[in-house]
Amino acid sequence: MITLNEAEAVEVSLSAVDEGDESRAFQALDSLTGIAADFLSENEEADAGRVILSIESGAQAAAEREMELVTINSILSLGKLARKAADKRFESSLGKAFIAVGKLGNTAAAHSLEAGSKVAATTLMEIWNFSPEEWNQEKTIAFSLFFKEIGTSAARGGMEDVVLSAVTCLGEIGKKVAAKSLELETISSLLLLEEIGKLAAEKYFDEALSSTALSIEEVGKISLKKGLNDAVLQCQWALETLRVQAEERVLNNSLVVAEVALDNFKDISYTDSEEKVEKFQEIKALLKKIQSTLKIQE
Repeated sequence: MITLNEAEAVEVSLSAVDEGDESRAFQALDSLTGIAADFLSENEEADAGRVILSIESGAQAAAEREMELVTINSILSLGKLARKAADKRFESSLGKAFIAVGKLGNTAAAHSLEAGSKVAATTLMEIWNFSPEEWNQEKTIAFSLFFKEIGTSAARGGMEDVVLSAVTCLGEIGKKVAAKSLELETISSLLLLEEIGKLAAEKYFDEALSSTALSIEEVGKISLKKGLNDAVLQCQWALETLRVQAEERVLNNSLVVAEVALDNFKDISYTDSEEKVEKFQEIKALLKKIQSTLKIQE
């Protein structure tokens, strides 16, 4: 396959997608991936970041045109570049790569590309696992938001398997931040899991709703051990909300799961107060602010 220079590759990437030419789109992607990798090897981080954004642009166009194989390969390429950026400790390029993967996952789910959105969720989780101890609060919440968006977009499109993948990944983040006693990040993950769960209930996805309740329960148990009282309170609220949703829609399996999960916290009495409600509202406002900064398409 002929290797294109950067300018040619960017032009071919967009024109090939516009024409539905998969072969030329792959050619442009391979060229851009190689160029970005070379820039990272040469410590030219700003140039690498520019090329990563070009890959994202072409991949977004491919996802919108429902060119699933191009979308999947673009996500995998971005995952490899994220790994290289992480190894070189290039924070800016790593950030651009994971944000690109997250946005592509959401777009893929919104266009009913089931395999593409699953690959995005898996790749995003792999990137998170590169160096989770180094993610700051905003980036941790960004990962959580991307999983929530993939999950909710998939639910709207009727793709329960993708919802399950998103819930699993978001639950893993919730458990890890709870284990580190990061209460704000833990509450954020619980709020976002609840959002996915409510939409799963609306779509009568019994398995996805059960999985969401189980993830919330697991995060809540760790929060309890770590003394994260407000996170445990949010866990109780979320489980009760999902219990009611399951009951209203006669989702019997989810109803049992939510009730059993709530039993783990029945002897815990954290008083609800105006101050706590205000704290949770502030966290919700922070989530909206970060989502706006990421420019995630709803």
